[in-house]
Amino acid sequence: MIMHPDPWHLVTRQPDYVLASWHRIFCVIWRRETTEDAARHLRDACAEFAKKHARGIGLLTLVESGASLPPAPARRAIAGFLTEASAYIRCSAVVFEGSGFQAAMVRSVVTGLTLIARQRYPHRVCDIREAWQMFAELLPAATGAAVSEAAFRASLDALREDLRRT
Repeated sequence: MIMHPDPWHLVTRQPDYVLASWHRIFCVIWRRETTEDAARHLRDACAEFAKKHARGIGLLTLVESGASLPPAPARRAIAGFLTEASAYIRCSAVVFEGSGFQAAMVRSVVTGLTLIARQRYPHRVCDIREAWQMFAELLPAATGAAVSEAAFRASLDALREDLRRT
């Protein structure tokens, strides 16, 4: 296992999703099914993480290529979370790893969630580099903390590799 000085803290690892945190960024990785229970777990764990960061956090959502379209109850729970989280999220990025029809369908659901949630923070569907650029631009001004892109990418790559191996 490759060790990095600033690894992600694994909050939970389930077959369908992973929750992790790093500095002032909370991450959900949707792997397979997006359930209402998982969305509630995301809401609770993210709110708990935000309590440690009074000036706010960033939210990173990674959607793996094998993730399915969330059913309506899960979509409603996620939209509710995104609205409630406006109190502490300063920016949010959603990164899709898939392509083709399935990815397009998931992207459309995310767009719909964004419209329903009407969150008060910047929220973008983008690639990982654009996500980092948004975090680098918006989090330091909001939270007073900056972290290098190289450290972010190396730690995220290490987390993803650990998840693939185990």
